[in-house]
Amino acid sequence: MKFKPDKKYIQMGIIAFIVAVCTILFVFAVFNYPIFATGFENFIKVLRPVINGFLVAYLLNPVMKFFETRFLPALFRALKLKEPEGIKSKRIFRYISIALTVIFVFLFIGSFIGLMIPQLVESITSIAHQFPEYADNLVSFVNKTFDDNPRFIEYFNQFYSQFEESFSDFLTDVPTYLNQIWSTLSSGIAKSVAFVLNLALGLILSIYILSFKEKFIAQIRKITLAYFSRKRAHSIFEEIRNVDRIFKDYIVSSIVDSLIIGILCFILCLIIGTPYAILMSFIVGITNIIPFFGPFFGAVPCTIIILMINPMQALYFVIMIVCLQQLDGNVIKPRIFGESTGLPAFWVVVSILVGGGFFGVMGMYLGTPVFAVIYSDIRRHIAYKLSVKGLPGETSKYLFENELPYEVPKAKKTANAASDNTTDDHNYSEPSGF
Repeated sequence: MKFKPDKKYIQMGIIAFIVAVCTILFVFAVFNYPIFATGFENFIKVLRPVINGFLVAYLLNPVMKFFETRFLPALFRALKLKEPEGIKSKRIFRYISIALTVIFVFLFIGSFIGLMIPQLVESITSIAHQFPEYADNLVSFVNKTFDDNPRFIEYFNQFYSQFEESFSDFLTDVPTYLNQIWSTLSSGIAKSVAFVLNLALGLILSIYILSFKEKFIAQIRKITLAYFSRKRAHSIFEEIRNVDRIFKDYIVSSIVDSLIIGILCFILCLIIGTPYAILMSFIVGITNIIPFFGPFFGAVPCTIIILMINPMQALYFVIMIVCLQQLDGNVIKPRIFGESTGLPAFWVVVSILVGGGFFGVMGMYLGTPVFAVIYSDIRRHIAYKLSVKGLPGETSKYLFENELPYEVPKAKKTANAASDNTTDDHNYSEPSGF
């Protein structure tokens, strides 16, 4: 008798084998984490130019779309020229838009470096040269302010003497530190050169990606439809659009908000006479990109610097920063961000702490949109599950236990109740889990 294997059991065997192999690999990876971490790091290092290319293309895409869909058509209409038609003509239109985008980005970066960097270097150099004088000003201010509290002055002078001694020891050991710094700089220069090369390669790849982005998107759609059902592919496309919307809105909104806060901070610093207004405004604007904790990160070092120069100006600066952050949190941010993330304040704080703990400053910045995507997916899944059960999706419907939107099942009659021919319609039990 000829044996005919059952395809069902063959598939089950293959699946069981794959699960077993994956389990073994997972256990091996857990117990040999350094090996896998090093291999993964080397793999990412090789792919870094490609990753940079996609990131740069993603960031430059809105600027290119502006030139392609708004600026160039308006320019053609103003010059009374006929807009290009056909694939080849539109391709030329795309190349012009990419060229304008690259020129705009280089002009923006060059203008920023030319205007801001010299001012920042001058401010930092001036603070370094006049640091002893600023420290003496702070000591005299404390002595005058707390003249009637000798114990506080004693503690402060003790702290200052220790700080001065540590600073003198640091100056004595400067040659040793310079050797350490030089060795660090040597490796840092090599890393910087590699970073610049990767960024340049990424820029070249981003130009290619922007030139043929429709083709790349079409290939992704084709592969997705080939390996998934239409329903699943539609869900994947919806998820990609959702991620793109959240990240794009968040990045653009945070940059615009930080620019507004930096400019307002500079104007207010000029009005109240804050020293080193450009440096203070730059620090406040940059750190404001990080949600929730950013304003505190920027205000603390600025306040310390101003406190050593002019303590009263430090007080004015703190009051100004508090008012500016209230304006930002209650007026500017709601209008700019809108519903770009849809993430409650509690989960914003959690995302910043978790992202910063794992990935540093970049994790603190990108943790919010990543959590927003996860939060949005979970919320949609819960809403779908509730709708299948015929339950409302509004959280307000579940605030009070005695008003939950479901029908409580009637309790079954016990044997004694049945023998007594009595009904106990009020003996209900709540479902478990509530």
